[in-house]
Amino acid sequence: MSKYLEPAREIDVARTYDVIVVGGGVSGTVAAIASARNKARTLLIEQFGFLGGTATASLMNNINGFRNQVEPDATQTVKGIAEEIILKLRDIDGLGKSPYAQKDFSTEPGQLSYSYCIDPEKYKHVVLDMAIDANVDILFHTFFSQPMMEENVVTGVIVENKSGRQAIASKITVDATGDGDVAARASAPFWEAMHEDKKLVDGLMYKISGLKEIPFGNCRYGESAVVWGPSMVWGRNDGWEISNAEIATRSEVYNHFDHLVKANPALETAGAYVAETPAMIGIRQTRFIEGEYKLTADDAISGRRFDDVVAISSAPIINYYGYRRFLEHEGYDIPYRCLVPKDIDNLLITGRCISSEQQPFESHRSQAPMMAIGQASGTAAALCAMHDVPPRQLDVSLLQQSLKDQGQELRR
Repeated sequence: MSKYLEPAREIDVARTYDVIVVGGGVSGTVAAIASARNKARTLLIEQFGFLGGTATASLMNNINGFRNQVEPDATQTVKGIAEEIILKLRDIDGLGKSPYAQKDFSTEPGQLSYSYCIDPEKYKHVVLDMAIDANVDILFHTFFSQPMMEENVVTGVIVENKSGRQAIASKITVDATGDGDVAARASAPFWEAMHEDKKLVDGLMYKISGLKEIPFGNCRYGESAVVWGPSMVWGRNDGWEISNAEIATRSEVYNHFDHLVKANPALETAGAYVAETPAMIGIRQTRFIEGEYKLTADDAISGRRFDDVVAISSAPIINYYGYRRFLEHEGYDIPYRCLVPKDIDNLLITGRCISSEQQPFESHRSQAPMMAIGQASGTAAALCAMHDVPPRQLDVSLLQQSLKDQGQELRR
């Protein structure tokens, strides 16, 4: 392979923040809101022109994991900002019907059901308003390029957008890219599922409209529903493979819809049609960053509690065992140590790339636990910046008390 020597150059440091959150998906958005609410000057960097990530850009708009899908389900294990989002959506008629079998609760504080289908446009509106109200600075249409480093310490990020290449400094950075891009490029250790491994399938969701009053399941809101369309797996961070997956799935959308109509003749009678395909295929897993602790299958299955708990997952393990394995308890703890990457300082991890084995990941990858993890990482980042301590040295009891004060459930 031939080589090209990229010229070295100096870059202006455009701005300085207490906390930078890279990635405005479900976890990163909540992390940024939590950070700013905890008085840290916070920047949220997002590649699209809206927030929500997988929930909006990929039309994976079923938010699940607020409690166990089956009994025992008395405890709503995710509250805090995630609950606030659902209640705001309720107030503007932004909730639809979840396709999951579940016991329905009253959708009041502390009484959320296992899952909710959400209107993605109203979701975008609600979370953007919340971020603005919290005084989060937002940089849309911006791609992360490299971490700024001083030995093993992350001191900010280098980004690319219409303004060119910029350096933005921070006391603490939160990697909310989903793929662990910041951590991996800072040389944090990670593991990654390969094609031959057991893992989740990536697929292209699409929206059908014109449903009117016909019975049709899936993730339903108003006269529309989002269905799981063509799917394939790549399981890696490879630009060529991602492009091939997008091409392959998008090329099959209308064939998929034709088969769906044949299986559901009421769709043709109602005049249903493909109304929208997403901005991005739904990516379910890539890298997992090695943290100070790695969640294990036994942790999830046994319902393990940890002294440094910062979030809880009660969602089922959806694929690994060949069936939807429901938890026989009200959730397992996610310890703070899973958010702290090995070997790298002034960096925290949030979202699907936290330190975990495959089995527990298939539970806490649900979007409600992802939001709880985001609230923990954003709050921790703000506390580290305010108290001038690296994440590895943060007083976890201080973080836990702050999360409880924000209404989060820790069972402590």
